[in-house]
Amino acid sequence: LRMEIVAYGLTLLVLVYYLLVSNVPLVVKILLIVTATLFIGLKYLHKTVGWLFYPQFGSKNPFATDSRIPRKPYEMDHRKRDAIIKQSFTVGKVQGESFDAIVVGSGIGGLTAAAILSKVGKKVLVLEQHDQAGGCCHTFVDKNYEFDVGIHYIGEMDHGRYNRVLTDQLTDGQLEWTPLMNPFDRVTIGVGSDMREYPIYYPLQRFAEELKPFFPTEEHSAIDKYVQLVKEFSQLPKTITGILKLMPLPVTKFILKMGCFKNELLKCQETTASVVKRLTANKDLQTIFTYCWGDYGTEPEYSSFKTQASLMSHFGGTGGFYPIGGASEIALNMIPVIERSGGQVLVNAKVEKIVASSGVVRGVQVAKKNESYLIECPVVVSAAGVMNTCNSLLDPSIVKASSYFSRLCQDKNVKAGVGCMSVFLGLNKSNQELNLKRQNTWAFIDGEAAMAGTSCDYFTQDNAHDAADRDVPLLFISFPSSKDPNWDNHPERRDKSTVAIVTFAQWKWFESWNDQPLKRRGDDYERAKKLIGQKMIDQTCQLYPEIEDCIDYVDIGTPVTNNHYISSTKGEIYGLDHSVDRFAPETYAALRPETDISGLYMTGQDVLMCGFTGGLMGGALTCCSMLKRDIFSDIWKIRKSAYPYKKKNA
Repeated sequence: LRMEIVAYGLTLLVLVYYLLVSNVPLVVKILLIVTATLFIGLKYLHKTVGWLFYPQFGSKNPFATDSRIPRKPYEMDHRKRDAIIKQSFTVGKVQGESFDAIVVGSGIGGLTAAAILSKVGKKVLVLEQHDQAGGCCHTFVDKNYEFDVGIHYIGEMDHGRYNRVLTDQLTDGQLEWTPLMNPFDRVTIGVGSDMREYPIYYPLQRFAEELKPFFPTEEHSAIDKYVQLVKEFSQLPKTITGILKLMPLPVTKFILKMGCFKNELLKCQETTASVVKRLTANKDLQTIFTYCWGDYGTEPEYSSFKTQASLMSHFGGTGGFYPIGGASEIALNMIPVIERSGGQVLVNAKVEKIVASSGVVRGVQVAKKNESYLIECPVVVSAAGVMNTCNSLLDPSIVKASSYFSRLCQDKNVKAGVGCMSVFLGLNKSNQELNLKRQNTWAFIDGEAAMAGTSCDYFTQDNAHDAADRDVPLLFISFPSSKDPNWDNHPERRDKSTVAIVTFAQWKWFESWNDQPLKRRGDDYERAKKLIGQKMIDQTCQLYPEIEDCIDYVDIGTPVTNNHYISSTKGEIYGLDHSVDRFAPETYAALRPETDISGLYMTGQDVLMCGFTGGLMGGALTCCSMLKRDIFSDIWKIRKSAYPYKKKNA
């Protein structure tokens, strides 16, 4: 495209020069120059954005046919599963191979982009630094317990829903989902005899009706108004996202300067706290209205209500779902689609550098056994996040020369999200014996904790030891084993169950151990993480006393654990911070798939939103930019033709 524009530009210059020195009448000269300029401008627009309006002129439709096939038997043998999701990188596997694209990172964004490209015949190489594919969708097994590290529940996975259609088509229909119970979430506020419990139901109307009996009559109008606002804010036109992120940046900037979408974009700048405080002063109700901000990691004071509304709407339609067989089924069933076009998904492949010169990407440099190997490729997709790409994968001189990356590096609105801590418990009793439910619990120590977020006293402590002297203000508690109907199909697990506990943690508490090797960070580190980890376990056992005497296995992860396994930068699990500043129009537009380094694209959570769905749609958005095709319209069309409507009773 750039070569074509240069060619047209040179042609125009030659034409102008010829006209200036020729004896052609002035009026004719002006007409010819204007006509030529308009032609080149229209040609540029046709090449860059024409596909947005005329999809038939784009690349091949990746979803032209329904690729679902009957579900194959579930593979229970871990060795056979590992043969797919743990294919280790060796030079011999890529030597002599020619790839159409290389994807750095195998999270859901990277796998989605790779799978869509593969469905149009592209040969894609996915490189993952961890020892198994999946990113936050991976699992680990220890002492016959299997733990999901990032997938706790996903919305919009009912038959015919957009998420479901896309995941179906990217896995040949092999990825199945099971619904959580209704209520799918429960919120607890307070401790001991002062604890209040609130169920979170779907759909949104039932959420409101079930909530009202817990509050005085004068608060009922606030509940109704909240549901109304959730629907209103979550339905802000999605075409705005396409325009801001897929049109050429100069065009996008012009649109913003003209004041287009001003009202819609202003709504995105309203904070969650400001909207909720206008509705009610009741602390418990404020907590309910904001309870799940932990799903994107930015407290109500700084998050956009558009983000909160989108999340409530996401689960408020058909509730939460869980992948049958656990989160590792996601990568397990996407990899064969990538391999079908000659692609590969290789792990233990640490990409040291994305190699570029003269504004053009050349390939990637992979580290293996103290040596580096260059894999040449004209297209590289970074699913490693903006911060990693800017600060680690690209040479500083390349970043400085790139207006795209230099702008993001200098933008104070672009920063890493908050760090995270996780506790994984193995219980020596079954789901049935303990009556573990297919739902999540969000536990707050008081009515102030949700709104205060990471600004409360606990998070302002200088170190982990001081923080451990206080109650953890927010816990997310889940029982993954109870959600998976396949759990008991593993004979060795029938008398076992699992618990996942998550909270946030300051990066500075653990930063000094970041460069030390895994499992060898020393006694001080072990003491620090165990102090907070045990506090999280104790508070969980207060809510679920039946599990206290059944704890057979404990594993605690800190922000530096996240850095090791998923290549975070400051222990974050949601990529960039989701503050209102990130959704300022110019910043939102700048966080786009296409960069100004020819052949280099971004994908995953950072180009759109966090979480499984954010990464999934981020992968699709990147393919729109790469293939110059409206992928979302393709998904919509196959949804209409291949997914008969089924009415769901709540």
